[in-house]
Formats: sequence, C-alpha cells, structure tokens
Amino acid sequence: RHPEVKWAQRADNVYVTILLPDAKNAKVNLEPDGVLNFSATAGASDNQYELKLDLHDKVNVE
Repeated sequence: RHPEVKWAQRADNVYVTILLPDAKNAKVNLEPDGVLNFSATAGASDNQYELKLDLHDKVNVE
C-alpha cells in the first residue's frame, strides 16, 4: 500500500507531506542523492505502507 502524498516546491525547497493517520513505527530516510523512503503501519489491521520517491536532483539533507 502507498500513503497519500502532497507535494509543493519553491525555487530552493521541496515540501513533502505524507498523510497517514495513526501511523505506527514510521521510518523516514532522505538520501543525499535525492531518494526519500518512508514506511509505517496504520489501521486496525496494522497494514504496511511504503513510499519511495525519487527526486529530480541531489538534496541537502540537513
């Protein structure tokens, strides 16, 4: 399953909002080469959600 994602960007920033109510064990990893990974469980059945988002370019992870 994939969570709902909202995206916005400006000249020097990218904003990613992952909409997953009641998420448990959420893990977020942003790599300098521009890859965002997210995983969590949610819902009464603890469904697994995952997202891999390849950005256009390298990013400053700080």
